[in-house]
Formats: sequence, C-alpha cells, structure tokens
Amino acid sequence: MKKLRYGDIIIFIFIIVFSFFYAKKLITNKSNKIIIDTYEKSFRYDLNTDREIKVNGLLGETTIIISNNQIMFADSPCRDKLCVKAGVLKNAPLICMPNGVIIHFEKNSENNLEIDSIVQ
Repeated sequence: MKKLRYGDIIIFIFIIVFSFFYAKKLITNKSNKIIIDTYEKSFRYDLNTDREIKVNGLLGETTIIISNNQIMFADSPCRDKLCVKAGVLKNAPLICMPNGVIIHFEKNSENNLEIDSIVQ
C-alpha cells in the first residue's frame, strides 16, 4: 500500500475546493432574464416583474406564472401535466413536450443587452 504524500494531499484539497466553487456557480444563476420558446415564437421576460403569461402551444393555451423572481407552469392542456408538477425553474429548463413550450434562462453573454420592450 502506498502512502499519501504531501503533494497528493494538496492536489486533493485543491480539487475539492475547485469543485465546490464550480458547483456553487452552477447553482446560483445570476440571470434574471428568461426565454419562453414555443413552436412559432420566442418570448423574453424579466423575472423581476410579476405577471401571468399565456402562450399558445401545439395542443392549446399554456399558462405560465412569474412571481417572487421565480417562474413555473401554472396550467397546460397536456395530459399528464408533468410540466406543472415540475415546479419552479432552477438550473434545468422546464419543458412541456406535448404542447411544445420550453422555459429556460437566457445565457449570459459579454454583450449584455437590456430589454426595452416586449412585443407579443
């Protein structure tokens, strides 16, 4: 059995610290802009404004709610309602496959543009 050396311990601690900070960065998403994609349009919204959004999908109208800087599906015409049961958007996108509606965070880019208005 080999003994651990001083350099091995330093590398091991470095890997643990690096993975902790990387995981923290993944969990805390600083983007407050979200994108709602449907089969015909894409919408961009700010999470700071509470609102109820209705979008048309392949099966019918889907209701999405933004409140307290969180977004979630409130109602959908799909059969199993897995999108409604999924809860609020965190790291992975919320998807209603049967209705063709996807909610995801806007990717942060170096050219961070402000939203002037939203046209529906």
